[in-house]
Amino acid sequence: MHEQRESTAIQAGAHVSAQGGVHTAPDRGTDIGADCIQVFTRNQRQWEPKPLDDAEAGAFVRARGESGLRTVMSHGSYLINLAAPDPEKAARSFHAMEAELDRCHRLGIDMLNFHPGAHMKAGIETGVARIAEALNALCARNPEKGGVRLVLENVAGQGTTVGKSFSELAAILARLEAPERFAVCVDTAHAFAAGYDLHTDEGWETTWAAFDRELGLDRLAAFHVNDSAVPFEARKDRHANLGRGAIGTSAFRRLVRDPRTRGAPMFLETPGGPERWREEIRWLRALAAGMEEPPPQPPPS
Repeated sequence: MHEQRESTAIQAGAHVSAQGGVHTAPDRGTDIGADCIQVFTRNQRQWEPKPLDDAEAGAFVRARGESGLRTVMSHGSYLINLAAPDPEKAARSFHAMEAELDRCHRLGIDMLNFHPGAHMKAGIETGVARIAEALNALCARNPEKGGVRLVLENVAGQGTTVGKSFSELAAILARLEAPERFAVCVDTAHAFAAGYDLHTDEGWETTWAAFDRELGLDRLAAFHVNDSAVPFEARKDRHANLGRGAIGTSAFRRLVRDPRTRGAPMFLETPGGPERWREEIRWLRALAAGMEEPPPQPPPS
């Protein structure tokens, strides 16, 4: 029996498991009361995953239709680095990205989210140019798959990763030949660790003014909703449960109430698994409805 979802103006969900086949993911979403889910369509630790057959693709399409989920987003493999300076690694990354796009197209998935890449000490400008070149080639080779929106995710700024600032994401978009196929997903923990002060009123306003100036609010397609296990500007990617990390409660209240942000699908990537996500989804909806209550208590240790 699926949990009944509350009526709400926000879309709230989580990155759910696809163990047993991607067609199992929609039921896992409805079981936690989600109306949007994020999935891996393949084993993200392998360069050459098991091919997607027609039966599994059809089973996913049916399961999604029966679930009532409003949005499904795929997260690209962490192995992919579109900024890789090594030609062999760059080619392998491009092939894997193209395969991700093909799987999303066949599954009818709305968006493909991915980390832009790491320049490996070649410099930001070189990294941006390589990423844009790869994405231009991807779109040119796959014009019929434009129904899948390609979603760049901001990063925490660890190492040589590209995309820690809205201006770096804008630099990639400025080089694209089909920019209408692209959008941005903001990870709240990444943004906080990269130096966007989400936990104060002033910082929240400054952040969204910068987003609008650099990218335009029409580019905002989704959120990864995570608190941060590391301090402000730590430049590390460490997620915490909502209201239990360094970001705190107020940012998530703003997120679900601010007209600029509340309309984008919100995907949890927090610790704790399905039982924890069910409570965090309920809490986000309560905040969106104007209720004031503390975030869910952590489970007993």
